[in-house]
Amino acid sequence: GVTGVQTCALPISRWTLAIAAAVALAFFTILVVIPFMTTTLSDGVASYSQGNFAKAYKELKPLADEGEPTAQFMLGEMFRMGQGVKKDEPLAVKWYKKAAEGGSPEGQYALGMCYATGVGTEVDMISAYQWLSLAIIRLASWQNERRTLAAETRTKLLGVMDQSDVEKAKALVMTWDKKFGGS
Repeated sequence: GVTGVQTCALPISRWTLAIAAAVALAFFTILVVIPFMTTTLSDGVASYSQGNFAKAYKELKPLADEGEPTAQFMLGEMFRMGQGVKKDEPLAVKWYKKAAEGGSPEGQYALGMCYATGVGTEVDMISAYQWLSLAIIRLASWQNERRTLAAETRTKLLGVMDQSDVEKAKALVMTWDKKFGGS
């Protein structure tokens, strides 16, 4: 027979194989599956702009719940206009407020207009002035139409507010402006 040949076999137990398989599956899930499961803000925005509001809601709601201001603003729009959801103006105001407080200029604009016009909430001139002012400061240059409407609405508010309310509103603008990194 054959002499002097020894085999060196490491015993691989079923447990070792099971653990290796579990680790491989975990890495596969992390590297391959999760990126495809994760919905991004741009997915929700794309669905919204294509008019697929039910899909947009499904994609934006978890992001809004996590505090994403643009997603919160868009949910506000959907509830205000009944796009893919039942029209609910008070709920729209709730989402606009979260977006506004999270730093969204669009949310600040929408919330200010709701307070100015009483859509979904009581008319509140101090809050309207506050949020419209912050929107005027922060809206992007391509949003001039909104900025102009915000400025015109704020001017109308100044015509009917007492001076003490104007001072309160201006103080709130300064406080929030600092929060958002203003001077």
